[in-house]
Amino acid sequence: MKTLFSRLFAQWRRPRTVVLDIRPLQCGYAGKGVGRYTFEIAKLIAAAALQESRQKRPRFNISSLIRADRPNPLPEIPVRFAAPAWQRPWLWDQLVLPFLLLRHRINILHNFTAMGPLQEVSFPMLFAFRGIATIHDWHMFSESASAIEIFYRNTVRIRLQKKRLPRLRRIVVDSEQVKVDTMLLGGVNADRITVVPLGGDHFDGVEPEPWHMENFALSVGDMPNKNLALIRDALTQLRARFIHLNWVIVGNRQNIEARLAPAPGQAGGLESRVLPAWITVLENPSDGKLKACYGKALCLLFPSTREGFGIPIVEAMRLGCPVLASDIEPLNSLLRYPPGLLPPGDASAWAAAIHKLLFFPEARNASIAHGLARAERFTWDNTTQELLKFYLA
Repeated sequence: MKTLFSRLFAQWRRPRTVVLDIRPLQCGYAGKGVGRYTFEIAKLIAAAALQESRQKRPRFNISSLIRADRPNPLPEIPVRFAAPAWQRPWLWDQLVLPFLLLRHRINILHNFTAMGPLQEVSFPMLFAFRGIATIHDWHMFSESASAIEIFYRNTVRIRLQKKRLPRLRRIVVDSEQVKVDTMLLGGVNADRITVVPLGGDHFDGVEPEPWHMENFALSVGDMPNKNLALIRDALTQLRARFIHLNWVIVGNRQNIEARLAPAPGQAGGLESRVLPAWITVLENPSDGKLKACYGKALCLLFPSTREGFGIPIVEAMRLGCPVLASDIEPLNSLLRYPPGLLPPGDASAWAAAIHKLLFFPEARNASIAHGLARAERFTWDNTTQELLKFYLA
C-alpha cells in the first residue's frame, strides 16, 4: 500500500528545481580541470532538462547561478540568481544566497567546486541540507601543501565550509582517494559520499589544428604538484646521452619558469628563468590545438605528487597517446597499467621509461592499446547520468 501511494505521489508531485552554480566558468577555474568539469556537466544536464521539459510530467528543471558582473558562460541555461560584485563574494554566498534559495523553493543547489581555493565560489552553509557539492581534491590540507594553499586553508571561508561539510545532502568526489580524504579530513560519513569518475571524451568532435612538432614529450599543468622539475631532470639525462627530445608544457609561462628555476645556490644567475630552446610552453591552447598535441606526442608525462583525478591522463588514453604517470593514488587506479606507473621521485626511472617508448615500438603500441580500451568507460555522459540520480532522489 505504501509503495502504491509513493508511486501515485511521484506522478503528481511538482518538478524538482535544481540550480547549477556555474561561476567556476567565470573565474580562475575556467580553462582548468574544474572548468572543464563544470562546462561539460552543465551542458549535458541542460540537454537532459530540455528533454524533460517535453515530457507530460517533467521530473526536474534547471537554472543557473552566475556572477552579475561577468558574461554568462552558458546562455542556454536560464539564470535564476546573479551574485553581485562584492569585494568578498563568499559573504554573499553565506549571508544572502541561502535565503534566496529558500524563498524561491529551490530543491537542490549543485556547487561544482566545494572547498576550492578561489573565493568566488563557495557553498552556502545554511542551505547545506539541500546542497550537492563536488570535491575535487584536498591539496590545501596535504603535508606538502604550498604556502598559498596553507594560507587558503586557514581563511575563515574555508574553515567555515569545512565545519559544515558533514551536513551536506550529498558529496560527489572524483576518485576513491578523494573519498578517503573527505572522510578523514572533512569528517564526513561514507554514506554521504559518492565516487563519480570524470569524463575524457570532450575532444571527440573536435577537429585538430595544425601543429608543427612531432615525437615530443608532453606535460599538462603548471602547479607545484605537477612535479615538472623531475621531467626536466629525466630529459636532461637523456640529452646527456645524445637523445635530444623536445618537451611541450601546457600551462602558464611564468608559473612554469618558476617551477623549473634552479634551486638557491645552484648555477643560473640572471638566466635562471629563461627556458632552453627544447622546452616549448603552450599557454591557453584551444581544444583543437591540444588534441593535435596529444596526437603527435611521443607520450604524456604526468609525474604528479598528488592528484584528485587526472583528466589529462584520460584525454591522452582516448586519443592514442601513451601515458607515463606517478605510481600514486588515484593515478594508479585510473591508468591501471604497471609499465606506465613510475616513482614520482626517480628521474632515472622516468628517463628509462621514455627511452623505451622512443626506441621500442612494441612497448608504445601496447601502451596505446591499453589506453584506448581503458578510456572507453570515462565519458561525460556516464558522469552526468550518475549526477542526475541525485537530482531525482
